[in-house]
Order: sequence, then C-alpha cells, then structure tokens
Amino acid sequence: MRRGKTSCIKRAMFFVLVDLIFLAELIIILLINGVTSVDDTSAGGTASVKKPNFIVFLVDDLGVGDIGCFGNDTIRTPNIDRLAERGAKLNQNLSPESICTPSRAAMLTGRYAIRSGLASGPGELRVISNLACTAGLPNNETTLADVLQENGYRTSLVGKWHLGLHCESRDNCHHPLNMGFHEFYGLPFTNMRDCGPISDGSSLLHLLQMIVLRAIITCIILGLGMVLTGVMRKKYIVLLLFFSVLFFVVTPIILQSLASRLSCLTMRGFEVVEQPTILENLTVRFTNEAKRFIHKNKDKPFLLFMSYAKVHAVLFTSPKFKGHSAHGRYGDNVEEMDWSVGEIISTLEKENLLEDTFVYFTSDHGPFLEIVSHKTGELLGGSNGGYKGGKGQSWEGGIRVPTIAMWKDRIPSGITINEPTNSMDIFTTMIELAGGGIPEHTTIDGKNIFPLLIQEQNISPHEFMFHYCGRSIHALRYRPRSGNVTWKAHFITPVWAPGKEICDESLVLCECFGDHVIHHDPPLLYDVTHDPYEKYILDPSLEVHQSVILKMKQAMKNHQRKITSVPKQLGYPNAWPLNPRLQPCCNFPYCSCIEK
Repeated sequence: MRRGKTSCIKRAMFFVLVDLIFLAELIIILLINGVTSVDDTSAGGTASVKKPNFIVFLVDDLGVGDIGCFGNDTIRTPNIDRLAERGAKLNQNLSPESICTPSRAAMLTGRYAIRSGLASGPGELRVISNLACTAGLPNNETTLADVLQENGYRTSLVGKWHLGLHCESRDNCHHPLNMGFHEFYGLPFTNMRDCGPISDGSSLLHLLQMIVLRAIITCIILGLGMVLTGVMRKKYIVLLLFFSVLFFVVTPIILQSLASRLSCLTMRGFEVVEQPTILENLTVRFTNEAKRFIHKNKDKPFLLFMSYAKVHAVLFTSPKFKGHSAHGRYGDNVEEMDWSVGEIISTLEKENLLEDTFVYFTSDHGPFLEIVSHKTGELLGGSNGGYKGGKGQSWEGGIRVPTIAMWKDRIPSGITINEPTNSMDIFTTMIELAGGGIPEHTTIDGKNIFPLLIQEQNISPHEFMFHYCGRSIHALRYRPRSGNVTWKAHFITPVWAPGKEICDESLVLCECFGDHVIHHDPPLLYDVTHDPYEKYILDPSLEVHQSVILKMKQAMKNHQRKITSVPKQLGYPNAWPLNPRLQPCCNFPYCSCIEK
C-alpha cells in the first residue's frame, strides 16, 4: 500500500511539474508577444483587447477663421487650441457639403448625400425645413453609430440632429435612436432664428412683419382716400389706425410663439421634454449630458457625437459668457462652445480615458456670411479666414472647415497635415480603429485617414473629391498620387451680389441651379496647395492644365455613372407639404413644457 501511495504522489508531482512548465512557457510567450497583442494597435488601427473610445465634436456654421489655432486673434479658444497642440491640425479638411443636412448625413454614413436622397434638385429645399414632414435619413442607410453599436460600443448623440423624425406615421423612423444611437438628448431639428427673441431679427418674422406693415400702410392710404372722398367718416380713421397698430404689434408675437413651438423643441429619447427650447442654458445642459455619458460608460467603449447647436444663429449664451469676447455675440458663442469642449476633455482626463479616446473636432461647413440682424445690422455669422465664399458655396470658405484629430500617444502632438481630407472619413477611420467591418454591397466614399494622422502615409487617400451643391457637382478636387499639388476645378459658381463674395441677401442662402449660378467651360482651375485662397485662375490653354482638366472631367463622369436613383427626401412629397399629424407636441394642444 505504501508503494502504491508513493507511486500516486510521484505521478501527481509529475503532472504538477508539467503544468508549471506549461504555465512558464505561456508567461514567456505573453511577455514576448503579449504587449503588442494586448495593447498595440496596427496602422490599420484595431486594438485586439481595448477598443478606443470616440468623441466627435461637430459645431454648426463655425468658420475656419473663428479658432485661435487657425489664425483668429480676437476670439479666445484655449481648449480647442490645446487639442491642436496635443494632436493633428488638418489644414485642408473639407465638409462633405456646404450646408448642414446633407453634410451631416454624409458624415454619419461615409457617403455623399446624393446617395441617400438628401441632396436637393431645382426647386427643392436644400435642408429639412420642418419636423412635420416625412423627409429624413433613410433607414436602409448604415450609420457610424450602427456599426459601432454592433461592435459593442455604447453610442450617444447630444445636440442637433436635423435628419428627420417620422415617415408615414408617428413612427420615429428617422429618429437617432433608430439610427444606431442608444441615447439622444437634444434638438431633433435645428437652432432656428425663430427660436430666439423677435429682437434678434428672425428672417421669417421679419418677412411676415414687412407684409403686415405693407398691408397696414395700404389700409391707411385707402382709409384716408375714403375720408377725403367722403366715403368714410373721419372718426373711423382713428379706429382704423388703432387696430392697424394693434395688429402690427400683436401679430409678430403670435407668430413668434407659433414658430418657436413648432420648430424649437428638445427631446430626450423619444420624449419631448421642452417646448419651446429654453436657449440660455442649453449649452450647459448639453455639456453636463456629455459628461454624464462619459462617466456612466467609462468601463466600456463608447461613441459620443457632440453636435452643438452653436454657432448657428440665433446666437445665445449663458449669463457667464454674455459680453465675454471682443467679437460681439458671435464671439461669445464661440468662447462658450470652447469652454464646453474643455469641460468634456477634462472629464476624459479625470476618468483616465484620454489615452483611450480618439477625439475629432470639426464644423459641418463654412460660416454664414449673409446673416445679419434685421434690427441692429449686427453680423451674426463667422469668419472664412480669408478664403473665398462661405456657407452654401463650394468655394474654399464654404467647405474648408477647422478640424483637429487627437489621440494621446498615438497621433503625434502639434503636427499639421496639409493633405486633402474629408469629414466623411470619420466613418471608415473609426470603424476600422474599432475593429469593425465596412458595410459591403454599398459604396463608401470616406477613407481611413489614420495612417495619414500617424504619419505612416504622407499622401491623402483621396484622389478625387466631389463638391456638391444639391445634386449638382459645382467643383472637383484632384490629388495626383505623386508630387505636391492639389488641383481644384470650379464647373459652376454662385452669382454674387455686386462687389461682394456673398449671394443676394433676399435669397437667404446661395442657390445651386438656374439663374443663380454661372457655368464655366473650361472650368476655373486652381492649385489649392499653393493658392488655397483661390486668387489666381490657371491658364486652361496650357497643355499641363488641359491634361488635368481632362482627367477631372473623366473622374466626374465615372463618379456620376455610379450614382443610383433613390427616393428624393428634400422634394415633394417628403419635404412638403406639412402634415400636422407628424408635428411633435409635448402636451397637445398646448405644445408647451419645461424640462424638469
């Protein structure tokens, strides 16, 4: 029996020894290879264990000349400037379109907006103009949030949406929660001028007020005529004047209340929590919501899409930032937005998430140069930084946007990238960094720019880039695979007001078709690497320029040949007429509530 026990003990010791040797080998393998397999990320950008978090800061109507690190010396933006110091400044990043709805659709899908039906044709709206319509980002489109959600990410949209709500019924088919986002807190529409006080000079109310004023003047002239001709007694003219003035004063107030209730509302998830939106503390609320989301999801990968209502007019700030800048109300708005960026980045630092988070800051398009207060004449838009044109145009001022990419210890600090990139690129870049798969059987226009950001590549992945105005290509960029030049050709340009680089203010915004544009054949050709301000038109008769134009025309034909027909979202019947059944309302019929 003793010999049997001894034999069992020896066998047990043998197996323990084998296990120890196996464990030692495993540890050695992990020490040799484990560092790269657990912590490292390849140029393709996927970490095998820890997936990066993503924060996208998207500002509305911000001009490339509004930020300190992009040349502004009158508006203080220390937090955004600090992002550039810690990461890469993209000097030639372009918005997918020069106006918000199509630009935002393209960013979220990685596809030009014409592919999803959110590009307008002649006589159609350029953006979704109300919430009581069926226009919106189609459900068959795959968003960045969709793919990241499928790959284990928690996703949140805070702020402006402006990509529709309902389809045929109150089904929320275009709602952010049905477009890949787990959480939504913000504006389903946009920050319209009608959301602010009448004194801000709302374009809609100004127009209606002028109509009412002309009607009153007409009535008074007719009344005086009838008094002078004896048709009306003099005492009635006093009553006519009284009711005319009363109508002139009361009508705008009624219209203001109606417009703000229909368009200016805040939602949390599917619920309307505030109607009309109280603007004064809105940025603070958005910021607190973003910080809460980060804290709540610090132990899992997340996407925070921080879509500011700023700096789109109506211009609003919290009391702390009123009179804060040397650049009027617009500067106050930029500086409060910068504060918000700083608060969110500080939250990352406090949660020890900065090294795990890819941060991308940009604007949806260039500044609104035409917008002014009808009451005071104050300019309510931003700066194009000396570039030509602004919002609604395919000149550089309308599409070149202030953009920064930061990822601590991954993207080199303080670098500047002058290669052409596009905000659509976040789709492909972030999905590949997360280890996700790019959707098959669909055309993706965005490229993975991470190798460019970490300087493993020095040429843009975009050879050609198309600058749309609605469904029409107004300009085209060509970056050859060698050399140091980017060509840009303008085939169509907007008609400007005499002596200005803006369109007629009566249009509200530049148009894309008809008598409002000029067609160029040959196109206006520029070298935007060496002439980014588009000052010098290149001679189209030179052989080298003829060759470039020929390649660009062929690229445009090839691109347009691959554009398939899809339902139009910005024309009849999707964008109009209004359908009262689709209008969001927090407590019908009052449509009035305040968030608690």
